[in-house]
Amino acid sequence: MPRELIIFLLILCLFFLFNIWRLVSKKKILLKHALLWSFLTVMVMIATLTTKYLRVVSDFVGIEKVSNMIFLFGFLVLLVISFLLTTTVSKQKVAINTLTQEIALANKKIEELKHGSNH
Repeated sequence: MPRELIIFLLILCLFFLFNIWRLVSKKKILLKHALLWSFLTVMVMIATLTTKYLRVVSDFVGIEKVSNMIFLFGFLVLLVISFLLTTTVSKQKVAINTLTQEIALANKKIEELKHGSNH
């Protein structure tokens, strides 16, 4: 892999790590998500620095360039993260619907008690 690409990827990863932890410090991202993204970013950095081992894997898989394999792995990781976030959003939607229904029932009960004590 060309040295310029390695340097570019490493700088990009360091910038990404910096932004992840900046968002954590501003409480805009949860620590568990920041740890996941940080771990994956460090894995990309390690993969970028150990290209000779990746050459063996890319040859085995049939990918001609190691850089293409790194981007393929990145894409696959993003697919997995996207799926995990989709399941989280789905669970939150169910929880929001349940809470909305419980609040509506509680408000109805309060209104019934108010009208019952007025008569």
